[in-house]
Amino acid sequence: DVESIHAVAFSFDGKFLATGTGDNKVKVWSLESGEEVHCFEGHTEWVFSVAFSEDGTALVSEGGDDL
Repeated sequence: DVESIHAVAFSFDGKFLATGTGDNKVKVWSLESGEEVHCFEGHTEWVFSVAFSEDGTALVSEGGDDL
């Protein structure tokens, strides 16, 4: 399924949720509002891992394309 979620990560401050999806995107959601606040594109295959850095300054992702 193109819109399926394959990975999730909560920010350490508890304010955001990142998702990695079958449509090759990483999306960041505000847990306060429930709204999408950013969408990263660039993977050419589905995203299966996302993680926030402990200090909240970085978000990393890995996909089937090894990016």
